[in-house]
Amino acid sequence: MQSLKESESSILLWERFQSIRAKQRVPHALLLMGVQHRTLNDFAYKVASAILCSGQQKPCGECKSCRLVHLQEHPDLSYLTMDKEGGVIKIDQIRELHHLVFTSAQLANGRVVIINPAEKMNKAAANALLKLLEEPPSFVHFILVAQQIGTLPATIISRCQQWRFSSSEQVGADYLSIGQEYSSDTDRGVLFGQLSTIIEDLIQFMTKELSVCALASKWLTHDFAHLMWLIYLLNAQLIDYKFNISKIEKSWTKALMELAKHFELVHLFKQLDQINEIMRKLQRNINLNQSLVLENLLLGYKLNL
Repeated sequence: MQSLKESESSILLWERFQSIRAKQRVPHALLLMGVQHRTLNDFAYKVASAILCSGQQKPCGECKSCRLVHLQEHPDLSYLTMDKEGGVIKIDQIRELHHLVFTSAQLANGRVVIINPAEKMNKAAANALLKLLEEPPSFVHFILVAQQIGTLPATIISRCQQWRFSSSEQVGADYLSIGQEYSSDTDRGVLFGQLSTIIEDLIQFMTKELSVCALASKWLTHDFAHLMWLIYLLNAQLIDYKFNISKIEKSWTKALMELAKHFELVHLFKQLDQINEIMRKLQRNINLNQSLVLENLLLGYKLNL
């Protein structure tokens, strides 16, 4: 059942979509993020209906396009998902799109591609999709649906307009607000309680008040997987600040804005890619030299100085 907060998110995001659609500013790629698969999937189809609808009140629910979308039979709507339960989205599925998206629409004025769950694309599929997102046909709209963006390449994320459905925070909340969902008696909750210290550690590291060895040694007292989770959220939040996306004042805003001054956007995206790769290896239970991996990651933040 959809929670009240999720319902509010859907309403607010739908109002946003209707506003940009009226101004003819619908992005070529949307990334819908949240924890409830049905909420995200329903919203994706609603957006697709509005884009393909031939009526005046979009989606009208009555025109041929709307009826075909409802039946999941619209010739200009492609839906990509895992090839089997628990599987992945493969490169062959993306390759089929390459021909399709460059052909004229059969019924509507454009085409819509829904990829759900987007985080299930393997590396080859993600790379193939990236080529489409870099130079998308003017009449094609991509809607990516993801519950876990930690495994999505930063290059994919950066080319999508990101819309987040939140279960506990208002729409547009910080990435770091995710950490507030963990109680203080959980490992992640305990680590998130050290957020202000970790941000200050990074500032001291960037201003050469703290060495990489000292910082790595200090941070490795935490569980490594949870540490990567928090660094990912920090990095994603820094990117949001650089884009001026985050509007909500939080207890960490001032310190993180100070930290953000040390980085360029392109550099933060490269770091996010590196964090993603580390997290993938952890998920595959690959043994890592945690000290070396963390030191290399930290040194990467200084490459643009």
